[in-house]
Amino acid sequence: MHPAGENRREHTALAGAAAQVGDELQASARRLFAGESFVVSDVRQVGNPIVHASPEFEALTLYPAPELLGRDVGFLMRDDTDQPAAAEARTVALGGNAATAVVRSYRADGSLFYSEQRHYPVKDASGAVAFLVTLVSDVTDRFHAAAAQEVARELNATLEGDGRFFHYALLIKDDGRVQVAWASESFGIVTGYSVDDLVVSGFDRFVHEEDRSRFSERLAALSRQERRVDQYRLVTQGGGVVWVEDFAVRRWRSEEAGVTAVYGVAQDVTLAKRGASDMWRLAHVDPLTGLPNHYLLEDRVQQAQLLARRNGQYVALAVLDLDHFRFVNQTFSRRRGDRLLLELSRRLKRTLRRTDTLARWGGDSFALLFADLPHPYAVLPALQKVLAAVEEPFADGSLSLQLAASVGVDVYPDPDDPRPGEGRSRSASALIDRATEALRKAKETRRGSYRFCDDDVDLLMHERVRTEAELREALATDQLVLHYQPRIDLATGAVGSVEALVRWLHPERGLLKPADFLPLVEEVQLGQALFEKVLEGACRQAKRWQAERTPRRVAVNISPQALERHDLAATVKAALQRHDLHPALLEIEVSERTALATLEANIERLGELREMGVRVALDDFGVAQASLQHLRELPLDGLKIDRSFVAKLGEQAPGEDVDLLRAIIGIGKSLKLRVTAEGVETRAQNALLRSLRCDEGQGYLFSQPVPAEFVPVVA
Repeated sequence: MHPAGENRREHTALAGAAAQVGDELQASARRLFAGESFVVSDVRQVGNPIVHASPEFEALTLYPAPELLGRDVGFLMRDDTDQPAAAEARTVALGGNAATAVVRSYRADGSLFYSEQRHYPVKDASGAVAFLVTLVSDVTDRFHAAAAQEVARELNATLEGDGRFFHYALLIKDDGRVQVAWASESFGIVTGYSVDDLVVSGFDRFVHEEDRSRFSERLAALSRQERRVDQYRLVTQGGGVVWVEDFAVRRWRSEEAGVTAVYGVAQDVTLAKRGASDMWRLAHVDPLTGLPNHYLLEDRVQQAQLLARRNGQYVALAVLDLDHFRFVNQTFSRRRGDRLLLELSRRLKRTLRRTDTLARWGGDSFALLFADLPHPYAVLPALQKVLAAVEEPFADGSLSLQLAASVGVDVYPDPDDPRPGEGRSRSASALIDRATEALRKAKETRRGSYRFCDDDVDLLMHERVRTEAELREALATDQLVLHYQPRIDLATGAVGSVEALVRWLHPERGLLKPADFLPLVEEVQLGQALFEKVLEGACRQAKRWQAERTPRRVAVNISPQALERHDLAATVKAALQRHDLHPALLEIEVSERTALATLEANIERLGELREMGVRVALDDFGVAQASLQHLRELPLDGLKIDRSFVAKLGEQAPGEDVDLLRAIIGIGKSLKLRVTAEGVETRAQNALLRSLRCDEGQGYLFSQPVPAEFVPVVA
């Protein structure tokens, strides 16, 4: 770095050579700045192009001279152009005065460095600035150290640890990448690793594996908030663990480059942590059961709510209280009562998932936090498991008890919120208060069961339980019936195949369509049982048609749950054998709405069906994410175009709708698949599909789903 006096002399020497241009100016600059990194720019030309770069400048920026000439020196900033100091210094220099600025610059390999740029204007004979000589030096370490010290002073009042600490600087990219830009040498004192290890491998490598997900969330949050304090563990070179308290401050943010710079200081708090752990346990853990107490539960509830809002999911909190537990303590002993509570806590733990929380609420009460629920009804089977666990007989020597419990429940967000991630907010304490109020209502009106705080939700949930019980009974009896919708050969008008569609002949509500109960089937894990029921009925009816000399291939829809069963091929084969049905008279339809991951994971199972002679078709094509590559990989015989494409067709259908349908049909035929169009309701749609050489049509124009005896022979 040149002192201020030298800067003035250099500027004066250049000004004395004002009449020099071209090679003479470059030679003069080389003499003045021998061994320095510099460029000469011609400001008389548009864009202020570089006309000369020193070898030292090439080495510093990693750009060879041919890539530098003709470019403005500002290109070193790349997309990170929102730097007022850089623009201000250039403006001053172009006005005829020397100027200096520290600029965030990027080498050819994309690495960031801080450059001190000293601009010296060179005027021509008329006194106008003709050239700009810019000296560029790397001041990265000096800049980082100064910024880190400033952050340390800013946080000085909060730094309380065991003495050891290190500074660091991070660049957080909007695409999720995190680059360690700099760290102080004391990183090695704390961890045993060198700074180079940290810069090359990244911070994540040294964070304890149990803390990494939380550490990643922390870094993502720093792109949005000004400062943050966290504690996490670092793994040392010897395999030990060091607890650090990390104070981080956001120093600058470049929206154009999508980069956030964070400076921080990590303080070793291992010794303090050890002493605090016992205090923390006393404050947050129930001494009898080892479960979280109500203080820790409130924190868990708050975290679960934040995740639910972010992921569009639900949270349920249940407060459980044993019925008549006082009788146990009064009649027998407090010790037996404690053993009962310990056994109950073990039972309740077994009913929960790893993402759920069980807490001791006090006395004979427990709280259960159910997180990551895909829909509010998902809490119902969990509650049933909890009540069943409580009702298991409890034996302690000569004592044998049959217990029961009342449960109050609240769900967040409200089940009637159409978009849970944007639902009405509710504090953690409010959720706990509402669950406690629901428990009070349960004690008054419904002991031995559960009750929801909101009366409408409570009615909805218990109606759901009743409907599920009715559905299970329907599967076990003959309440589920099959109707068949013909699929018409558009060239001949003949009925060559039918689709089996299940209906529920409800004893009170009459005939229910699939939309009224199929979502419930999937949610309560009855997809496999329903598939087997429909498969059995479809094979039985297909055999009857075959015996009547009117053979029709019957298509059966398969749910994701049934598709994932390892014994799928064996199940289908057994049904075919029971009814002595030729495999070609059965078709399995898998919906494109099924997750692509599920489809791809079960290609082999679908292939086994085709090897047996059973046809396989992809239903609802065009509404999800299946690509041409997926169509080629899936073992298919047929392709069913979703009804939404056909519904747009009419006598005056837009050309793009017709072109899209023509393309889909062309794709199917190019893959040698039989193409069926669903939802055909008008003659105009039928005529257009025939002109597009679609193979089959299915819809109300030909027939509604009807009992087997009413399926026509021709349309």
